Amino acid sequence: MLITDGVGTSTAAAVTDRHELVVSTASAINKATLRGDAYAWNAITSDIDITDVMLYVRNNSPDRLLVVNRIYAWTDVPAAFDIHIQTIATAFGSGGAAVVGVNLNTASAKVADAGGYSDDDDVASGTIVTTLKNNETTGDEFGIDYQTNDSIILGTNGTIGVDCIGEGAAYECTIIGYYIDA
Repeated sequence: MLITDGVGTSTAAAVTDRHELVVSTASAINKATLRGDAYAWNAITSDIDITDVMLYVRNNSPDRLLVVNRIYAWTDVPAAFDIHIQTIATAFGSGGAAVVGVNLNTASAKVADAGGYSDDDDVASGTIVTTLKNNETTGDEFGIDYQTNDSIILGTNGTIGVDCIGEGAAYECTIIGYYIDA
């Protein structure tokens, strides 16, 4: 019996030497990390103005999609975090500090084809896709670890930004994502 891949390529499915079907249960981000295609952008600063974006990332790849897997956000005051996306033809970020994507596979020398900035006041908000609240109280600090279930995908020049709706004296923000072929 011949088992094919099911997508019309007529490629036979792999089997073990005991004639058992080979099945992979690895997640998409795990596979991307193994390929050297997964990255983290992290921003930490001592102060954030109410008009500044905590962190944003822009996909500069002309032929690959950037899948956002998770977002972590924290500030030292009660606040809401607006997550917004948009597509911008020209790069921006003149008001913030550059953030370089860190490859999550330390054996890979691949560099993220994306630009990132933190604490930036030169960013248009875009379309808000969700708002998160940290339920912060004085002396009781909680971060938000938002797992997107890979539902945010940035095409060429696509951006994602995290705004803190409130003015904290300290914050941290991380965006984790991976590349796939378009």
